[in-house]
Amino acid sequence: MRERSRRKAISPIIATLILIVITVVAGMMLYGFVTGFMAKTTSSTGAIAQISIASAGVSSNGESATITLTNTGTTSVKITAVNLLNPDTGALIATSTSLSPSSATVNGGQTVTITASSFSLASGVSSFPSQGTTILVQVVTSTGSYAETSVVVGP
Repeated sequence: MRERSRRKAISPIIATLILIVITVVAGMMLYGFVTGFMAKTTSSTGAIAQISIASAGVSSNGESATITLTNTGTTSVKITAVNLLNPDTGALIATSTSLSPSSATVNGGQTVTITASSFSLASGVSSFPSQGTTILVQVVTSTGSYAETSVVVGP
């Protein structure tokens, strides 16, 4: 018969405790990594720019739109485009990046009137909406935020 080795193995209870400790440590490391990663990738909002449209009007020939808007936020915002949208589908009808005043910057708490001109019809749109048609006027900022209001195309 063979002689047994004098080396003893660890007991199952000790092995189980070691595995539990390894699992807890790995979980804590994973938690630390995920929270650190999320803290780095999630930006703080800081100062907020929020615009709202007080009034808007669109000429029936598509030459211009006049919009009065207010920045209800605490930081300045630059207006980059004015879009005209179909109110039923949200589809783009026309867009304008030709704004007056050309800087079109609205400071926090300020109300300004801007005029958009030289609208370009969207692909697949053959004509500007006729007088009396209801459309959405969308003002887009440099941060990507926007405000919309419903307008009846006027004379």
